[in-house]
Amino acid sequence: MKKSALFVLIIIAALNPSCRKTPDFDQLSLQFIVSTNLDKTADFGTYKTFFISDTVKYIGGIGDDSIIVGASADQMINAVKQNLTAKGYTFVSRDNNPDLGLTLTAIKDINVVVSSYPGWWDPYWGYCYWYYYCYPPYYGWSTIYTYTNGTVILNMYDLKNADHNQQIQGIWNTTALGALGDDVSTNISLAVDAINQGFEQSPYIKTN
Repeated sequence: MKKSALFVLIIIAALNPSCRKTPDFDQLSLQFIVSTNLDKTADFGTYKTFFISDTVKYIGGIGDDSIIVGASADQMINAVKQNLTAKGYTFVSRDNNPDLGLTLTAIKDINVVVSSYPGWWDPYWGYCYWYYYCYPPYYGWSTIYTYTNGTVILNMYDLKNADHNQQIQGIWNTTALGALGDDVSTNISLAVDAINQGFEQSPYIKTN
């Protein structure tokens, strides 16, 4: 399968430093924003079993796509298992024909932001006299800072009702987006909280 990559990088040069304060990224990292979507025709009560891999797909930029394994992946995968088990579903192996299949993807986006003060000192591109002497351009005061976004996407698929052409229907999705810090354990904790929040926002996910 061809890999897809999401990598947002915008760089704009500025010459003069600014005293403008950059955002407090610790505050931005306090919580992910979580949204959910569902197929309203799906009857979640008719499903009994589920399967999710023990690895997490990772999209970290061009040439940096891979998977997350080990303790970091386990924490996120276990959050999915615990939520579904609490709602009455049973985890089974892929060979046991699960009713539901889930995939978990983590995406890392790097953003570079430039902010400047408006006014008469805005970038000015110079001018020339008739005898070709030109003044060089000058620039307004600006500041450049970078921050990293993390996105966690959990997709749920209906394996029970796949047609004879193995067309599989997605029936639920939760997406979490937030700013990441430098501490990996904190970022994983934020991802786990976001997964839990996605299920909390979806009380209709439960078996009969």
